[in-house]
Amino acid sequence: MASATLKGMLKRAAHHIQRERCHAQHTKMAQSLLGRIEQRNGALGAVEKRKALDYAREVLGSAKYAPWLQVYSAVRGAFVEGWIPGDYYQWVVLPSKNGQIGQATNIKTLTNRLLNTPALPDIAYLIDGIGYDADYIVLQKDTLIQLLFAAEDRVFFKPDRSFQGQGIRILERGDVTPEILSNFPDGVFQHPITQHDVLNGLTPDSTATLRLTTAKTPGGKIELRAADLRLGRAGDRFVRAVSEIRVPVDRSSGALYSHGFMSDWGEVELHPDTGSFFNNIVIPSFHQAGATCCRLHQDFPHLGCIGWDVTIDKNEEIKIMEWNARHNSIVFSEATTGPSFLGLGWEKLWQ
Repeated sequence: MASATLKGMLKRAAHHIQRERCHAQHTKMAQSLLGRIEQRNGALGAVEKRKALDYAREVLGSAKYAPWLQVYSAVRGAFVEGWIPGDYYQWVVLPSKNGQIGQATNIKTLTNRLLNTPALPDIAYLIDGIGYDADYIVLQKDTLIQLLFAAEDRVFFKPDRSFQGQGIRILERGDVTPEILSNFPDGVFQHPITQHDVLNGLTPDSTATLRLTTAKTPGGKIELRAADLRLGRAGDRFVRAVSEIRVPVDRSSGALYSHGFMSDWGEVELHPDTGSFFNNIVIPSFHQAGATCCRLHQDFPHLGCIGWDVTIDKNEEIKIMEWNARHNSIVFSEATTGPSFLGLGWEKLWQ
């Protein structure tokens, strides 16, 4: 009994240390970002900073959550009640609403089994060094390679537990052998997607990604709560978090906002590489994409909030590139179009 008590104490202490480190990282990140925004837009007023601090302390339970609220205020020009800070979301909302099962969304080889939708561009999988087709039937490596390149000259490989473009490999026909595959981690092989002309006009070198965030209401209904478009830069073969451009999307119409944000949060009215303006562009099949993600989330109600990365192909069909319930940051949507999660009771979860 004493040993079990000691283990419990050590586990709680380790969790506390991890949480404090995370808070420190979030604070450093938020303060750095706030400084850059203030250099461009002018200093955030003392009154707005105090409102953010008071809200963090009185509503969210700790002044530690103030830095992200101040970043949001600097982006919007004023404090708005109801925002959810990025670190509060990570340390309070996600454990409460998604729990351990949220980790399952990082296992890309499991996604098709869980979602069971033709919207996934999955071709095959590597699991424990063994090849499988999209129906999880075992394949010899030679047969797997034939399947991968049966319809195209290149495919994408995404390892399990990867996100934000990390670990993605683009495989060309003729470059893949059974020996090479033997060194791959567990992961999914996916078809390349020929994106819609509207998206291709914005970023022709990589597939534009629509980030849709769905959330479960207290009554169990799934709703689309946030949306933005992620665009790659010239020469990027896929959208990368370190260089992406993000443009907020009006959820009622699917139209892009007139300005987007660079990776350093500098505002732009057009894509700096293609020269395409964001104003007056409407995402094709936007409402169908939102409805698809809400339906899939409704069929998997174990999760309270999911970030979906989807695109629209040349035939205006929705393609789900990945889903995430563990690292789906809400910072961008909160700062630009939020508060996005009013009425869900998230601000009380710390109590």
